[in-house]
Amino acid sequence: MSKLKYHQAFTELTTLALLHLYSYIDRTSQFVPMKKRNERLNKFLKSQMALPRNEIIKKDIKVLIAQGRKGMSLEKKLGELHKVNCEYGEKFTDADHLFVLLTYLYEAHGFESMLDDPDIEREKGIIYTDNELIDSCFSDEHVLSRPLPISIIMNEPERLVDIINGHGGIFVAEIVSIKPNDNCATILLHKVSNFKKIS
Repeated sequence: MSKLKYHQAFTELTTLALLHLYSYIDRTSQFVPMKKRNERLNKFLKSQMALPRNEIIKKDIKVLIAQGRKGMSLEKKLGELHKVNCEYGEKFTDADHLFVLLTYLYEAHGFESMLDDPDIEREKGIIYTDNELIDSCFSDEHVLSRPLPISIIMNEPERLVDIINGHGGIFVAEIVSIKPNDNCATILLHKVSNFKKIS
């Protein structure tokens, strides 16, 4: 799964770097030569190196900075890398996308996820599912063939649903039940193209 994390970090970096450059170009009324573009991108890339989320791509950032200093067009290089990353992302399976979603929920919002164990009491704020559910909901090709139930004990499970639905990935979520005695909510993860709201 480290390949996925690498892909995520690199895609985010190339997207942000190019947006940074193009928003600068848009604000200026003058033509921006390659040297000036490289300076802007080098400055941006240096600022990205210290961020914890970019630890996995730190060496790549250093290489890009060095290439920019040698006169290579960083804009062109970042565009090529972004295209390659997008093509790689198109090969992701639904299971890969689930990993991406769970990683995002943990890193950006603090929702840990675990496999359910009947011998261990569930903890508040942790997302649970189990191997049998995963096996029955995903095909041998790692495609989500039916909605995946997940469970969480929390006061406002609607907040988790809103976060998942706002993530922009291939999944949408809906609450199907809440147990009043312990606030344990069951949430269904649907693949966007297969989503039909339960009434």
